[in-house]
Amino acid sequence: MNMKTISTSRYDLSFREREKGGPAGYESAYLTSEGDPAGEDLYRLFDKMGGVLLPAKIKNIRQRNGLELVNALKYHKTVGIASGFKPSGAYHFGHKLTSGAVSFFQKNGAQIFMPIADIECEMDKRVSREDYLFWAADNLLDWGANGVNLDATHVYFQSEERKVSNLAYIAARGLTFDLAIDIYGFEKLCGNPEKKDDRGEFPFLFAGVTQVGDILLPQHPEFGNYHSFMVSGQDQDGHMKMTIELVKRAIKEERVIPGLQTVPSGFYIPHMRGLEGKASSSKHNTTLYLGAGPFRLDLEDRIKKSLDMLDEAYKDGKTRRNVMNCTLDMAMYIDIFNDESIVNFSDLILNMPCIIKKQLKDLEGDIGGRINLFDLYLIEESRRLGQDNFDLVRSIIPKALKQHQKKRQEILEYAKRRADYKNEAWNIEDNRPTQPEYWEIPKEAVVDQTKRNSTEWFHIVNSTSEKIIT
Repeated sequence: MNMKTISTSRYDLSFREREKGGPAGYESAYLTSEGDPAGEDLYRLFDKMGGVLLPAKIKNIRQRNGLELVNALKYHKTVGIASGFKPSGAYHFGHKLTSGAVSFFQKNGAQIFMPIADIECEMDKRVSREDYLFWAADNLLDWGANGVNLDATHVYFQSEERKVSNLAYIAARGLTFDLAIDIYGFEKLCGNPEKKDDRGEFPFLFAGVTQVGDILLPQHPEFGNYHSFMVSGQDQDGHMKMTIELVKRAIKEERVIPGLQTVPSGFYIPHMRGLEGKASSSKHNTTLYLGAGPFRLDLEDRIKKSLDMLDEAYKDGKTRRNVMNCTLDMAMYIDIFNDESIVNFSDLILNMPCIIKKQLKDLEGDIGGRINLFDLYLIEESRRLGQDNFDLVRSIIPKALKQHQKKRQEILEYAKRRADYKNEAWNIEDNRPTQPEYWEIPKEAVVDQTKRNSTEWFHIVNSTSEKIIT
C-alpha cells in the first residue's frame, strides 16, 4: 500500500496502514467483530440471574477484560454500568436491545450511570443545541419505557458532571499519539490527504477521552462501586480499549485515579441490522423506530410507515436479503418478537449440524462469509420449522409500537409530575408520584440520590415536553 502524506505548516507526516482494525466508526467494528467472545463462566452466571437476556441466551456476547467482570459478578461485588447515548437522533430497535440489557442488569442489582453526550454533540456541527436537547428528552422516554428505572439511575449531561472530566484528565496523562492513532485510526483523526478538504475529526479524540471518565465514574469514591463496565454495541470498543490501556498505564506509573479498584470491562451486545446494514438513527428510511422517530409521526402513521418500509424493502430483490437478516435479528433478540417465535434459536445454534460447523471453520478469517453462512442456516431452519421471520415481525410490529407508545406516554406524564412535585417535610399527605410497576428494582441498584447533579432526568424531559410526540 502506498504511503500517504499529511502536511502541516511545520511538518510532512507520512503514514501507511499496516493492518485493518480499530473502530473509527461502526462500519469497521461491525465487520471486524471487536472484543473477545464471552466464556461459559459468564453465561453460567446469567443462568442464575432473574429474567432473560436474549443475546446471552443465544451466547452472542463479546467483551473486553471479561475476567474482571466475571469475578465481580461471581463474588457479588458492587458493580456500576456506564451506558448512555449521544442525543442526535431517534430511538430504534438496536437501542432497545441496549436499554433492555441495561434494564436486565439493573433488575439484578447493578447501579446504572447514564451519560448524555452533550459535549460530543457540541462538537458535531450537524446537531444544533435545540435538537440534541429534544432528542435527549425523547430518548429518555424510550429508555424508561423499556424498563430502565430512571429515578434510580444517575442520568447526567457530560458537561455538568465534573467528576467525569476530572477522571478523564487524570487518565489522559497516559495518553500518547501512537495510542490515539492505533485506536481511532490516522484518517479518522487527521483526515485522508487523497480527499479534498478532509481534515479528519480530531475533536473526536476529546469525546473518546471523556467517555473514559464516564466508564470510570461508577468507581469514583462518591459512588464506591467495586467494578465498572460499559454496556454497548461493538462500535464503542475503541473507547473501551482506550479506557483499559490508560488505566493500566496509570497503575504502572502509580498515578492515583480516585476510587479505582479494578480495570473496567466492556460488555458488547450484538448489533441490530436495519433494512440496509446496521440500524442507525441517521438512516431514516431503512431503520425501524419505536417512538415517533425522525419524522415525528403519531402512532398510526408510524405503524403504517414501518409496515410500508418492510414491504417495499422485501419486494425489492436487491434489499430482500437485508430484510431477512433484519427480521432474523428481531426474532432472536427482541423479547416481544421472540416471545411469539416457535423457533428456539439457542437450540438451533447448540445443535448445529457438523457440516455447517465445518464450513464455518473453513471460513476462519472471512468474517463476512461466516456471518452470511450463519444467517442462511438460521433463516432456512426457521422456515423448516414453519416460521417466516418476516411474517412474524410484520404481524407483531403494530403491537410492539402500541405497547411502547403507551409506556412512553406513561413516562412522560410521570416526568411532568416529578418536575412539579415538591417534597415538603411538613405535608401530612405525601403526594409523591408513583413509579411505573415495571421499574421495580432491588435497593442496591439505586444510585445515591445525594450524589447526583441538580439537573435530573425529569427536568430534561419536562423542559421540552410540549414538543414530544408519544
